[in-house]
Amino acid sequence: MTESWGQFKSFDGKKFKALEADFTNKVSKLIGGQDLTACFQCAKCSAGCPVSDKVNIQIHEVMRMLLFGIKEVLETDMVWLCSTCYTCQERCPQGIDITDILFGLKNMAFRKGIRPSGYVGARQSLYDTGRLYEPTDWERDDLELDPVPELNTADTKKLLDKMKLMQLEEEE
Repeated sequence: MTESWGQFKSFDGKKFKALEADFTNKVSKLIGGQDLTACFQCAKCSAGCPVSDKVNIQIHEVMRMLLFGIKEVLETDMVWLCSTCYTCQERCPQGIDITDILFGLKNMAFRKGIRPSGYVGARQSLYDTGRLYEPTDWERDDLELDPVPELNTADTKKLLDKMKLMQLEEEE
């Protein structure tokens, strides 16, 4: 397997401890996870995935890892690079809520400290400024644009507080 586009690298040569039933049971309690065992590895999900050429493991392989209770699934690029287009879910002949399962895996990974390096900074920036990226004055000057207007972030902070986005790490 070649190196991937994301932060996580190839699993070539890595040994896995399989059949950890506790992990599979935990995943099956996620939204959509109750259908996990219906996957028969047709790979229609992977065939339609727009990020399949950017990840170190395909979505149908993620589903197999979940069934086998392989916790290293949380270290896959697919968990973070999924574009949430729902194509996999729409193509699944078994009606498995694949994208919903990936959302749950993303939360599980985050709680275990497995996350892309820029995620925490982007989350804090969104909370503090209402923006994921804060343009600099010189960037706007080069384009002859007015200064960036200040945003009232009260509503954004209220929403993010209600969602508990900033406390996600502390939950179990």
